[in-house]
Amino acid sequence: MELAKLLWSNLRSFIVQRQAVKINLLFPTQNQLESLHEACQPAAYSHDDGEGSEKLRAGRLDATAFATQFNLENTGLVDAVGQSLLEGMAVGRDIRSKLYELNIYGASNYVGPHKSATNSDKIFGFLDIVFPTPHTGGICSLRNNENEHRVDFAMLSEAQIPLVGYAAYFNEVEREIDPITSGHRLTLSYKLYVASGGDSPSATMIWAPGPFEPSLETALAEFVNDPKVLPNGGYLGFGLRHQYPVSSEMRVDTLRSCLKGSDAIITRVLNKLHLPWSLRVLYRDSVSHSEQTFVLHKFISDLSQKDLVWSHWGAGEKMGLGAEFVRFVDQFGNDDEKRAGDYSKYSEDIVDIIQMTEMPSVTNVRSQYLAYGNEATMGNLYGDICLVAEVPAKVLY
Repeated sequence: MELAKLLWSNLRSFIVQRQAVKINLLFPTQNQLESLHEACQPAAYSHDDGEGSEKLRAGRLDATAFATQFNLENTGLVDAVGQSLLEGMAVGRDIRSKLYELNIYGASNYVGPHKSATNSDKIFGFLDIVFPTPHTGGICSLRNNENEHRVDFAMLSEAQIPLVGYAAYFNEVEREIDPITSGHRLTLSYKLYVASGGDSPSATMIWAPGPFEPSLETALAEFVNDPKVLPNGGYLGFGLRHQYPVSSEMRVDTLRSCLKGSDAIITRVLNKLHLPWSLRVLYRDSVSHSEQTFVLHKFISDLSQKDLVWSHWGAGEKMGLGAEFVRFVDQFGNDDEKRAGDYSKYSEDIVDIIQMTEMPSVTNVRSQYLAYGNEATMGNLYGDICLVAEVPAKVLY
């Protein structure tokens, strides 16, 4: 997050269709901001505390209900977002932005922890533009996994020249806004997405390489060319660091065009090294640590509708076409102690796999099934969407 200098002309006005009111955001009056707030619909967000009083709701206007002279394309922000946020994802892709709402927050308004909803696999993130309307409080917190960033946009109104603030984040990032203690905060929100081939031309095409891509390519090339690594061939497994939309029975490799950030960089490196790769679901089924099994599948499986399965190999067998048993090994071919199991039943049909990045992945799924061991019981099949690269067998002379 950083502050961006913008031309005065970009900040001049909003026209609220309901009352045809024009507001100069450089010098807004308190009455104008209050009128805008009153013209908005309450924006209901989910809250961990379960409360639902009106003060928890910010004011919201859909993009069809107002007009603005603020032109995002003239600011260069989409380019900046592509360089810093998107890393390898932006390479060769047509990045677009679409205004979808205005939010205004008054005294005592706040937004609890939530994630912005999207029903499109093209939308990978959001961009919030915060205008310099005088206010205090309302610190914005962005959280992803164990990382948190806090930004105080109230400082914008104290600048000597017109400034706006912005925050760009992936759709899996949790957002929270602390209570406004005085004044009003006004925000425009944009959806960020990758244009499809049928869309009209765009002025923004990002070609920024990832910062660690060259070193990753060198290290990975040395690793796979080592004759001791997977001499009989096998897989390299990479856990995904970002969330992606999934649904029951879907073929997960259809997500390859949606990969972003470090996930996308890994695929670029694999392409350069001519290592075939695909997206799979890594399922783990365990009765005990010594009996756990791992299955790679091309599809997200729903075993709840299957017949009674024999625990624990039976779950993998019931997955059908596209399922493949794998055994985790270290770089020397020894069993991975953390994922050791009894593979004697299907030893000839198991493929070795080496974990290259942390698993489980951020994107994961779960399926329940009726299992039978000594007695009938409910079994759980946990899966992580992962990236799998195929390493050919070494040619020995």
